[in-house]
Amino acid sequence: MTETRHHKYTSTRGINYESVPWKLWEKSKKLFWDPADIDFSQDAVDWQEVPEQFRMFVALSARGFMVGEEAVTLDIVPLLRCMSHLGRLEDTMYLAMFTMEEAKHTDMFRRWFDAVGFDPASLNDFVRARRDEIRESGGSPSGEIFDGVLTSVMDRLDTDHSPEAILDATLVYNHLVEGVAAIAGYKRWNEALRRLGKLPGLEAGLRLTQRDERRHIAYGTYLARQILAENPDLWEFVEHRWAEITEGFAGNYGGPQQQQALDLGFGPDDVQALINRRLETLRVAVTMRPDDVEQADVESFVPEELASVT
Repeated sequence: MTETRHHKYTSTRGINYESVPWKLWEKSKKLFWDPADIDFSQDAVDWQEVPEQFRMFVALSARGFMVGEEAVTLDIVPLLRCMSHLGRLEDTMYLAMFTMEEAKHTDMFRRWFDAVGFDPASLNDFVRARRDEIRESGGSPSGEIFDGVLTSVMDRLDTDHSPEAILDATLVYNHLVEGVAAIAGYKRWNEALRRLGKLPGLEAGLRLTQRDERRHIAYGTYLARQILAENPDLWEFVEHRWAEITEGFAGNYGGPQQQQALDLGFGPDDVQALINRRLETLRVAVTMRPDDVEQADVESFVPEELASVT
């Protein structure tokens, strides 16, 4: 992770085809998809027949994911620049694809809203009121991650390329936003759509989005483990920072009242279990050598909750 000045292009000396970022780049190319190819025509019909309580959950969840995907699209750029400044070509190439995939997810959700004729902006007042309620009860609204801490830790990378700064960024971006908030949302989505038996276009888009996200989290796990293997003294920082950013975290994309009414089966204890598992996936790196991380199979970085998404 040492910053160096490069006077020649890295590709002239060769590309590391065995590196984890390169293998993720290769997977992304092979698994490319276009939101414009998803047929939402049946969803437009189904939407009129979806029971009201499901409609609210689906609409809130889709809005939450859409603005979340937009936020990470905008905020990932400093990490890409950071890897470029460090001369890490394979990482930079994969992060360019990573960025495009986040933008593609935003595209997919917006197309779905347009297809079913629902204006997500109509939920803005409701979302603000729910955030206030969660805040007043001592919780941490999911949306506040995107409105403050994510942007600040990512922007820091424009001036600070230290191992701690990069580690902080991946903790918030890959491990909290993607590894906890998004996975919790997917679990609830999957159960809600299973019960509904409707909205096949949205279900297809979510499956493809999850397939991309398993690679994104894998990269974040690889990057964090690499830093920790090189700097095991940073583990104390990780424990403290993780406790700080996850304290009171609700992870409620679809609104807690809607989730409780539908009894989707993924509650606060499950979210806490996700939080604990993300930390444990990083703890192992403290006793690893940097070469152990570099030589590990790509699948070893994939979160177990998305292991079956192919």
